[in-house]
Amino acid sequence: MVLDNSPNSEKRELAHVDLNPKESHTPPSPEFSGEEHVMHQNIDEGFDPAFVRSTMRKVDFRLVPVLSLMYCISLIDRTNLGLARQANGLRMQKDLQLGVGQRFSIATLVFFVPYIILEIPSQIGLRKFGARWWLGIATILWGVVTVCIGFSKNWQTLAGLRALLGVFEATLFPGAAYLIACWYPRRSMAVRMSTFYILSVTVSGFGAAMAYGLSTLNGRNGHAGWTWIFIVQGIITIGIGLLSLLFLVDFPDKATFLSEQQKELVITRIQRDRADAIVDPMTGAKLVSYLGTLKLWLFAYMFMCGTVASYSLAYFLPRILATMGFSNMMSQLLVVPPYVWCLFPAVSSALVADKVKGARAYAIVFNICCLIVGTAMYSHIDPKKKAARYAGIFLAIGGSNSFLPLVVSWSQTAIRAQSKRGYASALIIAFGGVGGIIASVAFQEKEAVKGYPSGIYLTLAMNAANVIAVICLRFWMMWKNKQADQGLCVIEGNPDFRYQY
Repeated sequence: MVLDNSPNSEKRELAHVDLNPKESHTPPSPEFSGEEHVMHQNIDEGFDPAFVRSTMRKVDFRLVPVLSLMYCISLIDRTNLGLARQANGLRMQKDLQLGVGQRFSIATLVFFVPYIILEIPSQIGLRKFGARWWLGIATILWGVVTVCIGFSKNWQTLAGLRALLGVFEATLFPGAAYLIACWYPRRSMAVRMSTFYILSVTVSGFGAAMAYGLSTLNGRNGHAGWTWIFIVQGIITIGIGLLSLLFLVDFPDKATFLSEQQKELVITRIQRDRADAIVDPMTGAKLVSYLGTLKLWLFAYMFMCGTVASYSLAYFLPRILATMGFSNMMSQLLVVPPYVWCLFPAVSSALVADKVKGARAYAIVFNICCLIVGTAMYSHIDPKKKAARYAGIFLAIGGSNSFLPLVVSWSQTAIRAQSKRGYASALIIAFGGVGGIIASVAFQEKEAVKGYPSGIYLTLAMNAANVIAVICLRFWMMWKNKQADQGLCVIEGNPDFRYQY
């Protein structure tokens, strides 16, 4: 709903915004400049505020919950290995002989190899086939693989299926991050990205309680308790994949659930905010130029440091709790509360990042510090003080899972062009897979009784360096903005573009 007296005023302003990418002759990119790249301070100017709110609320309800549900089951399926191993007195470890050498770490690690390699190619398929079909079918397929894991008879089969799981799961997180970034202006991105991520993490925390419940089926129909964990959770995943085929929305230019006025509003706001509403296809030349964008590699490093902590806790927390003296049942059930808690620091940090000017980097630093303090607490406090050590797990899980979506959203505010958004989300989340590999290797089974000292010290060191990296990037962005204000440089190919830090 446009307040201008002329009903076509906004359409005239967006005459260059072609909703059909196939007919677009001048796609925006950091190298392209022109009148169509003029950005506005007030992205909602000319629109009825009530119309803006109702439209974006409609987008929120159609986009974020479905993606959250898909990523929630993704997290459960990729991290339930540690819970399954702990079930029924390490029955899975005995059945598949995972306690020999580094077999459990290998089964954990192989997931990340195809997950990393296929991140960028998956973004091409996302645009070609559409989010609904690409992500929905991938979810169904990894659900089938999860069911098959429940019928593994040896550790080699388990490792092979885990690798296949990584093939299909490679599509979701970078695809979801890319999709969210294409719908929202920069000042709304952290809240949506964090809501999507943290709802998934919080609900997936209940996967521990569900895994314990399923493990009580031990012996039912001749199957061990750990097999029921994979079989039932895989069936749930297939169901969620089918639901996503019905309800997941696509990119703004393909949105069928919005009216033409609403679609125009969404695209106008994006164009005014960063002037990259038009789809621009990825080319070899663009990919080479993006590979040389150092700030994206720094964002990837930040994300990797956080995933070393988050994956290590996801895979090894039941074992860590067991070494703290908790029973087998409690070591699984006590996984849930810290993941529920992380909803609060994540959402509050995202609100500060979006609403307070100059707070994005500081919100990340605060959560990294919580991660460092929490890790030191649960690993170094006197073993007799279980409550204090368990409180450290709250801080560590809350800190790591709060700053990861902030890094993704910050990276998306620092770039232009949709092809670059797809590349950035794939690169950064691929490095999250590298963090998973590091966690799998650093947290060695032979050190379990000692509390995984190698993994703990590596986590502390990497995230201490991470604080320095975040602060340095913030001041570099401040310097580049000042240069742009003085006309000494152009950021992201647009003289009006400024970093948000």
